Amino acid sequence: MSQWAEVRQMHLVDKRPRKEIARRLGLDVKTVRRALASSEPPGERRSPGRDRTLDVHRARIEALLKADPALSAKRIRKVLLKEVKPKPVLPPRTVRHYVAWLRGTLFVKEAFVHRTHALGDTMEVDFFEAWATIGGVLHKVRVVAATLPASNAHFAKAYLVERLECLLDGIAAAIRHFGGVPRRLVLDNTSLAVRRVLTGREREETKGFQAFRGVYPVEIDYCAPAKGWEKGSVEGAAKYVRNNAFRPMPKVASLAELNAQILRELDDDLDDRRLPDGTTVRAAWAEERGHLRPLPARDPETCRRLSRVADKFGHVRLDRVGYSVPIRFAYRAVWVKAFHDRVEIAVDSEVVATHVRSFTEGAKVLDARHVLPLLEKKHRAVSEATAIQQWSLAPAFQDLRAALRQATRKPDQEWVRVLRLTETHDEADVEAAVKEATAQGSPRFETIRLLLRRKGEPPVAPLVRVPVARPDLAAMDVVAPVLEAYDRLGEACA
Repeated sequence: MSQWAEVRQMHLVDKRPRKEIARRLGLDVKTVRRALASSEPPGERRSPGRDRTLDVHRARIEALLKADPALSAKRIRKVLLKEVKPKPVLPPRTVRHYVAWLRGTLFVKEAFVHRTHALGDTMEVDFFEAWATIGGVLHKVRVVAATLPASNAHFAKAYLVERLECLLDGIAAAIRHFGGVPRRLVLDNTSLAVRRVLTGREREETKGFQAFRGVYPVEIDYCAPAKGWEKGSVEGAAKYVRNNAFRPMPKVASLAELNAQILRELDDDLDDRRLPDGTTVRAAWAEERGHLRPLPARDPETCRRLSRVADKFGHVRLDRVGYSVPIRFAYRAVWVKAFHDRVEIAVDSEVVATHVRSFTEGAKVLDARHVLPLLEKKHRAVSEATAIQQWSLAPAFQDLRAALRQATRKPDQEWVRVLRLTETHDEADVEAAVKEATAQGSPRFETIRLLLRRKGEPPVAPLVRVPVARPDLAAMDVVAPVLEAYDRLGEACA
């Protein structure tokens, strides 16, 4: 191209003869003549296509790719090595390049429509997985990511499992974080929300998700199956959160600390990230917040509601974990509200037990106070009671139990009676009364209960002299009795 232009310049402008041009540029005279005869630059010369080594297997490879477009080159090579006799020489690198080239000829890449989102119209939500060290233990966490595509504002919250209550809590937390309710939510066809995919955009939703979204209310736009790019904004948000909040892998003491750290990372970049027009994400988000609908008067309960029956131990099973209820509700039907961080168990309309949520299969989350009324009767089971073993009692209670073994015939029964005082008194107050009773040499239930009663009684008001109208009575001085005399009298009689 450059020589063609230079030849024409030297001959047509500088009037140099063809032979001189050929000599100066080191070209053949025929090449100079062709350059001067053509008014168009010469096109690129392409060498003819060459046969590829794997063309003999092309038909079979095409058939495999058409049957399963996601089939890897590694797997295709293994299939060929098993099927072709004699065994061919198939270098892995050669197969990988050939399959990539053939895949590009068989499948035309899909084109996409550029979208411009209206302010306050859309929020996209999705789950993604990441790794974090929480409390010294490595966990694969499931993160709910949400984004407002119009302003490109992101939100993320991590959970230990991917359950309906986590999705509901993540959506509710995102709506509160963004400061309002959008017109619609865009989700994939997760089984947490979709029970059955119907024709077109129609979906049969799970009852829990349908009740949740009715509180706002908000329209749900589900992506077509296997069309994740229909929520491309939140896919990008998930990648952004993973790169900024989980690389390097965070090491935190609790899940709450991890979520606070994620929000700090997202907030730090609000002024650095910009939209195509140069507006910062923080400014765009502030503008979009004014177009969101107001938050509802009450937040929806982000939980699953399940019907269960308490067993003979007063335990209720949820996701292979046992939770205790007061023993009087054994064999009773109960309602379980499974939140992402806690479990509430209700009988009729009364919540009778609340526990921290556990995700360890086979675990038992027990409140010892729930079984104390039964242990008072079946006190021989105290030593092996699981709930008592899980109860982190202060050393003073163990000292009391040892002292009761020397002072009474049924020490465990009386010890349980003392523990039951924590049902109506603060555990720290009971502990203080136990220490005082043990120090006085009277480690008994009645002594401890009396000490707690005295602590709860109001202080005795000082005596106030009452004015007397008669002067003769006012002049009389009555000496206060000495109560210690009665103690000495009792000792003398003994």
